[in-house]
Amino acid sequence: MKRFLLWTFDRGSFQWDILCLLILAFLFLIPRDRFKDLPDYMKVSATETVLKTVDRNGNAIFTVKLDEPCLFDTDNTRKLIVGTLEASIGKPIAASRFQPIRDRTGRLIAYAVWKER
Repeated sequence: MKRFLLWTFDRGSFQWDILCLLILAFLFLIPRDRFKDLPDYMKVSATETVLKTVDRNGNAIFTVKLDEPCLFDTDNTRKLIVGTLEASIGKPIAASRFQPIRDRTGRLIAYAVWKER
C-alpha cells in the first residue's frame, strides 16, 4: 500500500503505464460540461431571455439569449441582441464588448454584452 501512496514505481513499468492510461481516459472521456466551470455570464437560462451579472470590477454584463440558434457571429445578430437588450431594460445601451456563447455543437445561442460606463 505504501508503494501506491508514495508512487515509487519506475517510469515505463506496468503500473506507470496503467496510471497514464487512467489519466488520459479521465481527460478525454469525461464530458467538459460535467465540471461546471463556466463563468456566471456564460450560463444561459432556459426560461429568461436576459440575465444580468456583475464582474469583479463592477461592470454590468448582460447575457442575452437568441430566439433561434445560428451558426455565424455577424453584425446583424449583434444588432438584434442590442435591440433585445434595450427593449428588456427600457433604455438605450452602449455595448463595449460582445462575447459569443455557443452550445456544445458550435451553434451560437447567446451573447454576453458588457455595458459601457
